Amino acid sequence: MSQDHSVGVPGGSLYYRTQGQGPPLILAGGGPSNADTLTELAAQLDDEYTVVTYDRRGYSRSPLADPAAPVTIGEHAGDVGRIIDDLGLGPAVVFGSSIGAVIALELAAAAPGEVARLVVHEPPLGQFLVGTERATFDENDDEEDAGGGAEGGAASRLNALAGAIGVRRGAQGGPGSGTGGGIPAGGGDKARAADVELFVTRDMPAVGEYHLDLARLAPLAGRIAVTAGRESRDFYPHLCAGRLAGALGLPWTELPGHHAGMIQHPAEFAAELRGLLG
Repeated sequence: MSQDHSVGVPGGSLYYRTQGQGPPLILAGGGPSNADTLTELAAQLDDEYTVVTYDRRGYSRSPLADPAAPVTIGEHAGDVGRIIDDLGLGPAVVFGSSIGAVIALELAAAAPGEVARLVVHEPPLGQFLVGTERATFDENDDEEDAGGGAEGGAASRLNALAGAIGVRRGAQGGPGSGTGGGIPAGGGDKARAADVELFVTRDMPAVGEYHLDLARLAPLAGRIAVTAGRESRDFYPHLCAGRLAGALGLPWTELPGHHAGMIQHPAEFAAELRGLLG
């Protein structure tokens, strides 16, 4: 059985959902994900953890007075910290994928005491890319031409991003499709279209502007795992994962599927992820 929660943030509130029992496990999804996107992954892990999924600020059930206002990765990370504090269960295991991995890394860097263990899957960190790799990243995260509404420009931009990282939206396992990435309860197509617009115009540029200070991760030595998809070796988020692991002096692990393998193959992904969570 799941429970709904809300915690205040300046100018709004965050919706989050818990299910299961045990130490807290935060699942921070990629793309325009909300609390529903990783439902199937959460169900695979709630026998051992209190699993937390949430709507990023301004998305679906996390209203803001000004949802279009710029937001930094640091602010997103602070939101996850607020959820951990509101739970009151102590430091959390945190799994983040894509932008969720970038947010999780910043949380760990800024507030290492909040994080018991960190697992990041294919964080798109431009600082690890060069030449044409970086050009592709910059093209994806540039907000120019991002407008036009979620049914037009924003949706097209999201489709282009998905293709650039080896994901086909609308197919099984694609972000925003199927039961793992479906329409949020009570929100409908309009709410999800607004989430897509917000992701493209606000959050993609925030990822492009972000630079991870690796030295700030030192307090988490021995508590970080880096992963990538077995089917995404030809795409830049996979490169970022390998180079982040190298910069941290860590081995890294390939997990089932592509960039969104946790949606594509939730049971298989969870079985292999479980061993990395602690």
